[in-house]
Amino acid sequence: MLNKINHFFSSGFYSGHLPYAPGTWGSLLMIILVFLFPVLNNFYLISALIIGGIAVANYEERMTGIKDDKRIVIDEMAGQLLTFYTLKITAPVLIGGFILFRVFDITKPWIIDKVQGLPSGLGVMADDVLAGVFSLAVLKIIIYFI
Repeated sequence: MLNKINHFFSSGFYSGHLPYAPGTWGSLLMIILVFLFPVLNNFYLISALIIGGIAVANYEERMTGIKDDKRIVIDEMAGQLLTFYTLKITAPVLIGGFILFRVFDITKPWIIDKVQGLPSGLGVMADDVLAGVFSLAVLKIIIYFI
């Protein structure tokens, strides 16, 4: 039972099982959730999602034996939510943040690629958390100049 519950969370409520780019589906799920429930965009939930994500990704890797399984999308969900921290949730912000996050997550520039090599759940989560931080920074700069 614990394995099923853990997989439910690590796969982003099974969104990681959708075909073609499961990470994009996990990010899109978080966009929908934060649009419907803006209260999710808070320090406590983001922190819990990151810390909990490390734990469930670590457990999932141990159970499956697969390093950074594509079906694990809790990392994309945490990074995507982090992208909007302290920002007002509007449609343009959500669209811009989604695009920025996916670009940073897919291309993995500079240090984002390097932290991916950290062990277990920490490595799974670290690259997406950094992609979220980079996306937030760029989004804030864009908003400032608009």
